[in-house]
This record gives sequence, C-alpha cells and structure tokens, in this order.
Amino acid sequence: NLGRALDFSVIPSELISSLNVYKTASAEQLEGGLAGTIDLRTRRPFDFTGNVIAGSVRAVRGDLVQRSTPQFSALASGRWTTPAAGDVGALVSLSIQNRAFREDQISAGNPVARTDLIPGRNVVAPNGISQTTSLGDRNRRAAGVVLQWQPSSALSLYAEGHYADMRTRQDSYQINVGASRTFVPGSAALFDGTDDLKRITWTNAPVSVLSFARDTVDRTRQAALGGTWAQGALEVAGDLSVTGSENTLFFSGPFMAATAASFSQDFSTRIPGSVVSGTDLTDPASFRYTGVAYRANRLSGNLPAAQLDVRYRPDEGLVSELISEVAMGVRYARRRATNSPGLRFGDVAVTGLSPAQMPQAVTVDPYTAFPGRGATTLGRFLVADLAGARDAMGLRSAFGITTPLPAAASATSVWRIEEETQSAYLLARFETAATPLAGKLNGSAGLRMVRVRESVTGAQSVPADGATAPIAIAHADTDVLPSMNLRYAVGGGVFVRAAASKTVTRPDFAQLSPSLTLVPNPINPELNQGSAGNPALRPIRSNNVDLALEAYPGRTTSMSLTAFFKRVDGFLATVSSAETHGGVTYQVSRPQNSRAATIRGVELGYQQFYDFLPGWLGGTGLQANYTYVGSETLDSDLATRVPLQNLSKNSLNLIGLYERRDLSARLAYNWRDRFLSGVTNIVGIGALPVYTRSYGWLDASIGYRLTSTLTVSVAGANLLNTLRQSYYGSSTRPQSSWIGDRQLSATLSLRL
Repeated sequence: NLGRALDFSVIPSELISSLNVYKTASAEQLEGGLAGTIDLRTRRPFDFTGNVIAGSVRAVRGDLVQRSTPQFSALASGRWTTPAAGDVGALVSLSIQNRAFREDQISAGNPVARTDLIPGRNVVAPNGISQTTSLGDRNRRAAGVVLQWQPSSALSLYAEGHYADMRTRQDSYQINVGASRTFVPGSAALFDGTDDLKRITWTNAPVSVLSFARDTVDRTRQAALGGTWAQGALEVAGDLSVTGSENTLFFSGPFMAATAASFSQDFSTRIPGSVVSGTDLTDPASFRYTGVAYRANRLSGNLPAAQLDVRYRPDEGLVSELISEVAMGVRYARRRATNSPGLRFGDVAVTGLSPAQMPQAVTVDPYTAFPGRGATTLGRFLVADLAGARDAMGLRSAFGITTPLPAAASATSVWRIEEETQSAYLLARFETAATPLAGKLNGSAGLRMVRVRESVTGAQSVPADGATAPIAIAHADTDVLPSMNLRYAVGGGVFVRAAASKTVTRPDFAQLSPSLTLVPNPINPELNQGSAGNPALRPIRSNNVDLALEAYPGRTTSMSLTAFFKRVDGFLATVSSAETHGGVTYQVSRPQNSRAATIRGVELGYQQFYDFLPGWLGGTGLQANYTYVGSETLDSDLATRVPLQNLSKNSLNLIGLYERRDLSARLAYNWRDRFLSGVTNIVGIGALPVYTRSYGWLDASIGYRLTSTLTVSVAGANLLNTLRQSYYGSSTRPQSSWIGDRQLSATLSLRL
C-alpha cells in the first residue's frame, strides 16, 4: 500500500520462526532503515529435528463490534535422511484469521477565524464536527510451501513460495454538522485567557450524512531460490527472489443532507460534545439526497532481487589472531510501483430526491458513538442501508443514474515509479584475546555502497489555471555507508558497546508520487480535502552514534544504559495548506523535506526473573524499559524549532512475566508521550502544529499446557479501552478523538 517495508499485519505470527531487531546498522544488512532493521524469518523444515504437525484454533471477540470470529492455523513439516540424496525437508503452512472490528471517531473541523461571534474579538472556532462509526471484518489468509535439500555437508539448497492477503470489508456511517453563519446571541463563550471557542449554539447548521462501503484487499506473493556452499574457511550464499504485491480499494455509498435548526457544541469536555435539536435527524423527510459516491483504486508493485554473499573465516596465521571473518557481497534489485489506472472518481450528484421517497433504502443508525465514555454525541440519525452499496451499478440504477462507472482516472492521479538498486559491501569481524590487564574486544567494521536510479512519471495539476502538465523526473544517488560496531568485555558480565554508522532511507511511493487527489464536499465546501505527493523529495540520510553499558549479573538478569545521537538530513513532514484548483479551494496535504534535524536520547532497560523467591513466586519476572528522545528541526511554516513528527519525547514499557512449570503469563503496558503529528496551514490563522496526546496501552495473556502436546491460552488486547486524541497547537483547540475494540481471545494449540 505505497510503502517500502513489509506490512507486518499481513503475516500471521504462527508462520514466523524468528524476528530480529538490529538497532545499529552493519554493512551486510540491507539499507533502508534509518534507525535500524527488522529481519523477519519464516519457518523452514530444517528448523525442526524431525516431523512436526502443529495447529491452533482461536476465537476473538471485540467488545465494541460485539461479535466473535474464528481463526485457524496449521503447519506440517517433515525431514528425511536418505543414503543417496542426503537430507530432504518439506514444510506446508496455512493460516486463516477472521476478526470483526469497530472504530469510533469524532473530529472537530479545521479552526477558522470568526469576528462575528463576540464583539471586538477574533475568535478561533472549529468549523463543525464529524462523527464516524466504522465496523466490519478483516480476513487474513496466508500459506507457504518450503523445500530444503542438503545433498552433502557442504551444500544446502532451498526453494520457497509464500502467499498472504488481508481483505477488509468495512461499513462506515458518518455525520457532519457544520458551523453556520448564524448562532444564538450570547451563546458563544471562550476558554479563559484565550480566543478559542469553548461553547456555542449555531442555528440553521448544514448537515451531511455519508454512508459508505469501503473494502480493501492487500495481497503479497513471494518466491525464492537459494543456497549455501561451504568448504573449509570459505562460505558462499546466494538468493534469487521475486515479490509482487497489490492493494485495491472499493468505495461506494449514497450521501444525504439536511439543515439542523439548532446545533450546540461544547469543547470543554474531554470528548467534544454536540447536540442537535429542533430537527428530527431520524425522519426521512428531514433529508434530501445529494449524491452517490464511487471510488476505486489499485496499487501494484514488484521487486525481483538477486544477492550473493561470500564469507571467509581464517583459521590460522597472523590474520586469524585478529580477524575472525571477512565478508563481502553484492545485491541487485529492480522495484516498480504504479497506481494505474489511477483513482477512478465516479461521484454523481443527485437532486430532487428524498429518503422519504425510498424508505426501504434507509435506516436509523443502530450504533451509539463512544459508548460508556460519557460523551455527548449526536445520537441517533438516519443512515443508508448499505446492503446494496457493493453493487455499484445497481446502486446508481436505484437512483436513476445512467452515467457509467469511470474506467480510468484523471491524469493527475496516475503515476509510475521505477527504482534500480545496485549495492555492494565489505565487512571484517575482529576479536582480541583477553589479557590480565585488559578485557576482550570484538566487533565489526564495514562499508556498504548503494547506487539508486529512480524515475517518476505522471502528471501534475497547475494550480493557477487548473491545467494538467506531464511530469517526468529521473535522478540517481550514490551513498557510501560506513559502519562500525564494537563490544568490550570488562569482566564479571559487564560489557561496553559503541557503534557509529551512516544510514539512508528513501521516501515511500505515496510520498514520491506526483498525483493529486481532490475530494469535494458537496454540502460544506469548507470541508473540501485533497492529498498529493512530492516527487522532488530527497532521501533521508543520518549519521548515528550509539554508546551502551550492559550488565548480566545473573542468568535471568540483564540491565542496560544506552545513549544515542543522530544527525538527520531532511526528515519528512506532512504539511496541509489551502490550494485552489479549478476555482475551488481544497485543504491539501503534501509531504516535504524538513531542515536538518538532531535526535538524541537515552534508553534504560531491565529484565529479571526472580527465581530466588520461594515456591511459586520464583516464576515471576519483569521487563522494563524507558526511552527519552529529544529531537528538533526548524519548521519553515511555523517559523520555529519543533520536534520531529511522530517522535515522542518519553516512552515506557512495563511487562510483568510469569513462567513456572506449565503456566505462562504476560501483562504488558506500553505508554508514549505526546508527539507532533503534522502541520496545518489555515487561512486567516496561519500555520498550526497538530499534536497527538500521550496514551497508554495494556495487553495481557495467560497460557497453560494441559498435556505435552496441548496448550490452552486466553489473551486480551487494549484492555484499557484507550482513548487517543489530537489537537491544533493548544488543548483548547481539539482535532480528533478515536477509540477501538477491546479484544479478548481464547486459543487451543496442538503440536505433535
């Protein structure tokens, strides 16, 4: 879905053999991680000593959606030794996971400057409220076939194929009530000491109700061939792979409009409160149809790659006393991505038709937004019955629309990106012997060279006259990425680590695409939205230094203190500004490179099992870590130094552990501080930072091994029913609030 990294949500955890996190760069690792690399490895038959059959059955329930869904996984692996062919292995895996979900969101509109609300004051007032309930099902399917063959002790070969997809079927019901030009005299009040609106009652406020089906499919296919040959001190490994992925979007549904006689807003409550009175929003006669929406999009990409690595481990001579391994390798990859035929935007206006004339096509919204949170929401309102929304032609026919569905998109929304990457590395691992006066030093030093040729083609809209102009940008970058990692064993289980590296990552395809997507709001033009890429974005480069002190005082205990510093060139930021296209104004979000930035911080880590405690208490343990991150860059829109987007200054993880005999349990709390999530330029107000408030997350699990082959477990996610919120620069200017499902699951696992 326009990204560069694997979407972890597509891969079921049952198919994962290991997941390694590298927090400092090394020359043999693929480039692209600015602050580290995650290496996910799926299972292979030689992971097991013999034949294995394993499976699980799980039921998951979401408390908001109030539905339970099943999940299944199975794995069969065999390994055989033959006199003629050597070791042969085969593995087949399958996973089918269904999950029902629901998410509620309330958003205040972009703030606007009003001089008519309170005499002599320039009041900053949200231009309305948007309340959305989205619910549906996510279906994840994955399968893999892996073959391994070791004809001799020197040669090992593999062939594997993987398939994964995730299908989301979502129904959304959204009501928008806008701030009007009229209001009840004297109803406007401000937050103390500010010009920010606290509460008001509008009159004759515009109302729109959007009911739509929004379905997506994410699909990934991968095949690989490779092997390793080792003879004495020499080892050669090769890998050929091809990955293909695609994402499709389907969006369809009718829109309605009404006018609320009275619309009261109160922004002083934790979740902004809204009340409509004087107009019955459940009465079909209160509404009129304004249009039928249809949007479809397809994104696709493929990545063939070839890699060859050579390792040499000297076992004698002067070199072997210091150098433990020399490695070198090359890699070639060619990545292509496109959204052709583009976003097909087929919204059609409807006039002269009321839901009262089609009572079978509407119903009263059965969902109360933010249940149990004490929020004053818009309550019940009329929505469309979405039973026929996925038959786009049938839906249009029901409204008398004969306009055919668009087969292609606007030229401004179609793009194609190609990248050719050539890389090579050289790495040496070294190790010194410990002496009575000095500890043992080991580590690695290496250099990776990467050359990327990139071309972006598409079209851009010229804001001045709305014309379309073709765009084609091609350029090449060469990066030299040195790295060094050192570890010094002081003795007594104490180590000192040091690392220095240069890293580079490239913008996602969504950020590089020249496309411009405009979504008009037929009821309230102030809510017109747009999004665009920026093909002129530069890669992000960073110089990194890490220092760490680690101690392992016992077999179940570790403690660490790490300091890190990064100098980042051109971090990416999202900026929203008003733009005029075809004589219509839209609030358009675009990515841009920020100025050079610094990131510095410290990490504290601790883990221990308290096995010295008596009896059952000996199974308790704790993992804890705290991270402080200070970052800053000069924001040209805000004309001040700000933190980097999406980086919290403080974050904390606390995980309670229990492992004893057949019982295993976890209780995990994760918390992050507030962070800058964007910058919005508002006409009449200027640039405003958008912050997401701090929030915490609690998960838990407990499992019990009934027999040597059978385990039962229960788990809970989002147990605190976490509320996430954002605001424009000040807490007195709310932006959005979200809640999702609290999930409970029960699992039965079998391994033979």
